[in-house]
Amino acid sequence: MRTATLIAAALASVAPALAAGCEGRVPPAAQGRQVVRPALRFAMDLAPDWTVHDLSGDVVLEAIAQAPKTGEVPQADQPPATSADRRAERTRTVVHVLVVEREDASLDAWADRAVKESQELQSDLEVVEKAPAALADGRPALRLVLKNPRGVEPFLQKMLLVMTDSTAYAVIATASVSDFQAAEHDIDTCFRTFIVW
Repeated sequence: MRTATLIAAALASVAPALAAGCEGRVPPAAQGRQVVRPALRFAMDLAPDWTVHDLSGDVVLEAIAQAPKTGEVPQADQPPATSADRRAERTRTVVHVLVVEREDASLDAWADRAVKESQELQSDLEVVEKAPAALADGRPALRLVLKNPRGVEPFLQKMLLVMTDSTAYAVIATASVSDFQAAEHDIDTCFRTFIVW
């Protein structure tokens, strides 16, 4: 899923790295969410069968939807699969959360620069949708949908971008077109419940 890497790198490159801060107090709206990261000041819910991995760098979190089990039994003479192998085999849809220090640019300008940088590397990357949005608490946000036609099956990337006074956040869901449609409800759960403070 190269586009996920491209757009995340582009979003991170147009803002300075976020310095680790002290843990913020969790607001009532974030309490009870499945994923709460007080130090980074965001929270969200995921579908029950998703797994979460904290990451280092600007992309701070990865949530993975698991593919249905195929019933395939490993052969006795095959080497045991590593956890990375098993994760790659099951991955169908991935959601990343990117957190960077906010620069002076507006939300629209940040998104436009990131898309432009990604399109310079991958010219057939298409912006399918760009529209205003809002988080559950009413904070203004921006929704983007990008399409990459390369590969056996094109894949989509849905993004929710939001800023506070000091921090910029991007929730980025990436999947093939068919997997995206199958996981749309789960992806909407991530986006609908994402809040920052």
